[in-house]
Amino acid sequence: MSKARVGADVLVCPVERSSVPRRGHPRHTAWLRHAAAILLSAAREIFDESAYARFLRRTQMASSPDAYAAFRQEHEALKARRPRCC
Repeated sequence: MSKARVGADVLVCPVERSSVPRRGHPRHTAWLRHAAAILLSAAREIFDESAYARFLRRTQMASSPDAYAAFRQEHEALKARRPRCC
């Protein structure tokens, strides 16, 4: 570590980044990953990706244009039967 001269009689030792303790870093990373997973799950629900995955599992179909068309048809039929509020 080199010392830098500041002013006439003052010596200052620069702080190296590696010497700064990083307490709590893994906990913050875990929290951030958990928050990102929740946001991603919410987005998948909003855009029907989770519903499509459940449809594929339930019908034991592979993802394809025909499977997606069947999903949309079923989804629209269920949506039409729901009572409208107000």
